[in-house]
Amino acid sequence: MSEKLIFLSHITEEKELAKIIKDAIEDEFAGFVSVFVSSDGETIKAGQNFLKVIEDGLVNCIAAIYLISPNSVKRSWISFELGAVWIRNTLNQNAGLGDIPTLPFCHSGMVFKELPQPICNLNAIEANMASKLEFAFRSLQSAVGARGRLRTDFNELAAKVVDFERRYVLFDNLEKVFDILNLSKKALKEIKSKVQNNSSSEFIVSFDLVPTTVEKEVRDILHKIPNDLIKVQSEFLGMTVTANDSFPGCKLQVIFKMELLKDYFNKTASL
Repeated sequence: MSEKLIFLSHITEEKELAKIIKDAIEDEFAGFVSVFVSSDGETIKAGQNFLKVIEDGLVNCIAAIYLISPNSVKRSWISFELGAVWIRNTLNQNAGLGDIPTLPFCHSGMVFKELPQPICNLNAIEANMASKLEFAFRSLQSAVGARGRLRTDFNELAAKVVDFERRYVLFDNLEKVFDILNLSKKALKEIKSKVQNNSSSEFIVSFDLVPTTVEKEVRDILHKIPNDLIKVQSEFLGMTVTANDSFPGCKLQVIFKMELLKDYFNKTASL
């Protein structure tokens, strides 16, 4: 019997999570299912027409999973791939051929009440909860036509999702700190070169003068970052007058845990 195809829609930044879900599904339904993941380096071979392969996956899948985060929900590819399966499902229902399960996996801070139309009409799950993952796998089991007890350790799978979320959201907030500090790509490359092979436990970025609003914005972000991975020290300088402006200013030190910066730069190919 040929393997049935499950289409897994995701954005490139979330390919690590896509691989986690793909491996879990293929391990659970070994021999019955293959999971289409465009970023895995295997599904789309060198020289193949990228769009044509995706179209074939959307046409042939018996179920679809969508990784939905605050980042991915804004991307056109998610809407394109959702729309394709949505229409296929409607045509199947009209022809009496049964449903094509369409499962949004919410993660990294995406909550149900913030899901836009038409995704909010689907039965989404929280991808970091074992019971919800099991529910989704039951739906896939029905679509595949398999029976019996599921073998997946859903607590372990949920823990892997939580670990991904922690790092993914952490790096997103780290980049917000970089933006607030107005660190250019050149400045980040210089920091990266200083961080590599640095045995210190912390890395300090210092500013002799910034508006106090910058300090406040950084501190607001720090509430979302765990374990004191970033700290702030400041010294108020009073009202500052420049050629173009006047503002309350301060000296500012932003202290990063070295392990955080190393992990970030190791996973950021664009720097």
